Amino acid sequence: MIRRAIAGQFLLFTQHDHAQLSGQLAAHYGNRNFAKPDPLEPTIRAVALHDCGWPLHDESPTLNKDGLPLDVFETPLDIAINVWQTGVDRIADQDAYTQLLISLHVLGLSGFAAARQHDRREQFELNKFQHRQIEKQVDLRRQLGLATDVPLKLGLSVKNDIETEEKLRRNHNIVQTMDRISLGLCCTELVFEKIESIVPRPGATPTILNFTRSEDFALRIHPWPFDQDRIELEMDYRAVPAAKYDDLEEFRKIYTNAQPSRLQMIVHS
Repeated sequence: MIRRAIAGQFLLFTQHDHAQLSGQLAAHYGNRNFAKPDPLEPTIRAVALHDCGWPLHDESPTLNKDGLPLDVFETPLDIAINVWQTGVDRIADQDAYTQLLISLHVLGLSGFAAARQHDRREQFELNKFQHRQIEKQVDLRRQLGLATDVPLKLGLSVKNDIETEEKLRRNHNIVQTMDRISLGLCCTELVFEKIESIVPRPGATPTILNFTRSEDFALRIHPWPFDQDRIELEMDYRAVPAAKYDDLEEFRKIYTNAQPSRLQMIVHS
């Protein structure tokens, strides 16, 4: 769940809807300066499904310690691990490349979480999750004919001279970039102002994509990686009063009864 505070309300966006928005952006990725994802459809599908485990939480949303609707960036580790694993499980019938990209995404998220963990029990659970992903990725690599004997960090090669590994890294970065642009459109604050080490096309020098918010629900991206100068998108949300909620069930009732609405979001050069 993404919580956006505006005009005395919380606009609540589900994580899966945010990922679907990311997928719409991914379908436009590529122009004369930026190569399209390769393979195309499996990568776009991975972008659109990268948060497909989140309905496990967002269909029965919770509150944070202050009684506010829980935002994704406040998620306790036990909830995070469950939704990450559920997402991986739900796409088990997809092609192996899509599965690998989504597993890499959640493994990367677990790496960020590990850097902040001090509780030994939670660290143990996080380590178990990471080992499951590593084992799954070895199997997926075998299915795809990718190397299983190269040094990896969070599933990505530490060397940059292997063509298939660099292609995987580029596609992984596309997943991350579309994710961050969508978050920039949805969140109260612009969480990410840039994303580094984007390789526009095979053999090119890495570049930095910069994000600036031009309106409440519009982002300017530079350099521009898409196939048209302006992309208009629609995003579903529910609005609830911007207040502290003392009772979880009462909040869930208010959320469920809130009329689903839709607003326009824009990315432009």
